[in-house]
Formats: sequence, C-alpha cells, structure tokens
Amino acid sequence: MDHKLKYHMEKANLYGMLANYYEHIDPAKHIHYYKKHFYHEQKVVKYHKMGRKRIESSYSSHMCDEY
Repeated sequence: MDHKLKYHMEKANLYGMLANYYEHIDPAKHIHYYKKHFYHEQKVVKYHKMGRKRIESSYSSHMCDEY
C-alpha cells in the first residue's frame, strides 16, 4: 500500500473517532476534528480514484495489445 494512502487512511480514522467522541461533549472540538477527518477522507478517495484509473488504463491498453 502506498505510504501516503496509508497515512491519510490512518488520519481519517483517528480524526473520525475523535469527531464522534466530541460530538455531544464539545461541539467546537467535534467540528474541528470532523474537518480534519473530512480532509483526509477526501485524500483517500482521491488516491482510490487515481489507482482505479491506473488499473483501468493498464487493463484497456493490455486488452488492445491482445487484438
């Protein structure tokens, strides 16, 4: 797994847990951690989409080679 992808997944998970913890205790902290969670979650989705495009493009170019 890509180092950056793993980093963003771990951070998204950590900040998601903290956001959930503070949801009813301290709304300001909840928002603070949720924003961090959302930032890292977006990075994970971006890496996922990039990886999927890479797989699809290599698959389609491989398929063209066979014909």
